[in-house]
Amino acid sequence: TNIMVKLKYILVIAICFITFNSCSFFNNQEDESNTQSISLPNNNYGNYLAGRIAHYRQDFDNAANYYIKTAQHDNSNKDLLNKTYLLLASQGRISEAAQYAKLAKEQGDKNELANMILIADAFKNDDYQASIDITTEIKAPIYKKIISPFVKAWAYTGLNQYDKAVSSLDGIKNENGMEAIYHFHAGMINDYFNKKLLAQTHYEKIITDTNMELSVRSLEIICNFYLRINQKEKAIKISESFAKIAPSTNILQNIHSNVQNNHPDSAIAIIASPQDGLSEALFNISSIIKYNIEAIDFSHIFIRMAIYENPNNHLARILLANILEIREMYKDAIDVYDKIPPQSPAYYIAQFKKAGNLRNLENYKASEILLKSLILDYPNDMQLLLDLGDTLRLQNKHKEALKYYKIITDNNKDTNSQIWQAYYAAGISYERLNDWNKAEKMLTKALELNPNNVLILNYLGYSWLNQNKNQELAFEYIVQAYSQIPYNSSIIDSLGWAFYRLGKYDEAIYYLEKASDTEPSNPIINAHLGDAYWQGNRKNEARFQWNHALSLKDETGEIKQDEIRHKINNGMAANQIIELDKAKFDKIISKIPEHLKK
Repeated sequence: TNIMVKLKYILVIAICFITFNSCSFFNNQEDESNTQSISLPNNNYGNYLAGRIAHYRQDFDNAANYYIKTAQHDNSNKDLLNKTYLLLASQGRISEAAQYAKLAKEQGDKNELANMILIADAFKNDDYQASIDITTEIKAPIYKKIISPFVKAWAYTGLNQYDKAVSSLDGIKNENGMEAIYHFHAGMINDYFNKKLLAQTHYEKIITDTNMELSVRSLEIICNFYLRINQKEKAIKISESFAKIAPSTNILQNIHSNVQNNHPDSAIAIIASPQDGLSEALFNISSIIKYNIEAIDFSHIFIRMAIYENPNNHLARILLANILEIREMYKDAIDVYDKIPPQSPAYYIAQFKKAGNLRNLENYKASEILLKSLILDYPNDMQLLLDLGDTLRLQNKHKEALKYYKIITDNNKDTNSQIWQAYYAAGISYERLNDWNKAEKMLTKALELNPNNVLILNYLGYSWLNQNKNQELAFEYIVQAYSQIPYNSSIIDSLGWAFYRLGKYDEAIYYLEKASDTEPSNPIINAHLGDAYWQGNRKNEARFQWNHALSLKDETGEIKQDEIRHKINNGMAANQIIELDKAKFDKIISKIPEHLKK
């Protein structure tokens, strides 16, 4: 059906909310010539260095403030001005950014983002003609072909020039992949000018044409349109279609619920101004380019400008937070989520993601409290239950974690879902509670549901090795995992440890050193490498690795410090080598690609 085809796209957007270079300013990587171009008097160099340090630490607000102080003494330095307006824009300080973008252009800055920042600021101040004028200065083809038409369309809308507004969109009508966005904006512009039948024609194109993508935001706006033109049943039908097919995607449920509970007479247009329209365009562009990691800087600034034009665009805030998460700026992402109010359809997603960011910051207790409060409202949400279980497990509260994993495994019989994650996580908790029989059942069930999953293969294989069980299958599982993901430190460690247990110390040392290089602060890897060095007659290096393992924090409980201290003082006994038939060994080893072997 049409709905099923569109679901693929809408879920990609929803999952993005729940779960990506001329503008490389965020990384603060400057080439030598650029560094040398910043020449400042000694009494001002301190501000610049403080800005550089804050910049490097991704403290963009303070970095911008220090650059502003520096620029106050020298507003003719193009490179400094460029840094200043880009960082200000990245923080949503668009009006300030516009001041420095203007100064930078006067000094010869050719960055098109300077023009975009000036356009966004002029738009916010209702200076639509200035926005149009600035588009004439844009030279880059992608800006001229894709971005300028949106700017002009909504600027002419602000100038109340309908014909020019709709014709401005013609430039993107036939661009590959842009047809749905064209109809979306044409629909919004016609709706703004009260041309409801024409607006409906454009919206119907998106809904009925299976080749056109439908985003969560366009679904929300189109349903709002049908509600306002007194076609509530149609709005309900459209939103319900998606909510039924994706019942676990909370934002779709909330949109559907809002449509059901809203009365046409009290429905308010979501797109009520030209600024709102430009916000949608900037949001669309940011959404598209975010998936190219090399364009993440551009996406970051475009979504900030989208929010500047319409602070009530809560889905834009979700996207901004997602970009900050890609940058591992979890505290900043939490601040963004906190600005999304409870009445927004995106509120649950914001809180859910906030809990994940608290977990990333190792604030497990706060994450646990938040997740438990969400479960009161959404007691059957599998992902919520799974995340709460994981948060408890990370605090070594394994018995409590198992209660939530059990709710999932007992009540979700859909073997095509992600239920394997609950079995896998439960297996880990049972193993940590020293109940290997239950752990093994959970892990083998997880593997049955998701064959060839590297996490399960590795965990099962490694556990069997340590228990002297199923050694041949254990080795085979670890090789399968390594062959799929040869860069994961835990999997490399498991392979090295398997060779160690087989008495092949040269190979063991090779892979364990590789694992240690990948994750030098992992105490288990260091302890394993110490054992391999000892058996390989490299005893000084063995003691060094054991001492290093003792100095590191062990989250797993696997490290037995007394045993390691004993080895440091007294050495090791001979390794209990696993016997494996040579033909079987060679057959398993042959599955490792040649370029990944020692």
